[in-house]
Amino acid sequence: MKRLLTVMMLTVSWALMWADSPLTSTNFAQNYKDHSMVQMALNLDKDSEADVPVSMLDFLADKKSPIDIRLAVINAIGWNFNGRTTGQQLYDYLSTRYKAKTASKLAKKLDAGTLAVYAYALAMSNYFEVAEAQDLAHKAVKKNKSKSLSVAFIAALIDAQVYLDSDWGMVYKVVNDVLHDGSLYLDMRQEAIDSVMDYIGEYKQY
Repeated sequence: MKRLLTVMMLTVSWALMWADSPLTSTNFAQNYKDHSMVQMALNLDKDSEADVPVSMLDFLADKKSPIDIRLAVINAIGWNFNGRTTGQQLYDYLSTRYKAKTASKLAKKLDAGTLAVYAYALAMSNYFEVAEAQDLAHKAVKKNKSKSLSVAFIAALIDAQVYLDSDWGMVYKVVNDVLHDGSLYLDMRQEAIDSVMDYIGEYKQY
């Protein structure tokens, strides 16, 4: 009985740790509420079985749409959307649009920003298993010729999710290192970065 209780306590602690995580606890969409598409995403009925609106998928897939706002839309949709996962919907949309039969072929066709958006959507859709999203995010960073901080920042956030299970010190370091990379172009609102670091900063002590 005592052993069973210990196992149950460890299971609950593990579940709580993941519910409070780099992907689920960094709500930077609040810093983009002045944008209509972010506002639409924030107002989605999270209890419905409806898909993400096509107009939203159009916006997420449009490489001309600002990368930080597209990421904010994914953040606003969140990780508990009850319809088909955002990652799955976005994959279906993008693979049709780019006539890509596999995820690897799609990754080759996407620009850095759109690939980062897709990777983030995939990670938010299943934050317990982010290996594929992490790989795609790293590919986006390699394609990041414009030196977008948003692309590198979201990849670091996915990396931080992975480190949450092994090295809490790296949760802070991997994100903080990106912010101090002077070669990157600041294309994310400072208040959004600050809101993320309000959470990530808690890991600095490790």
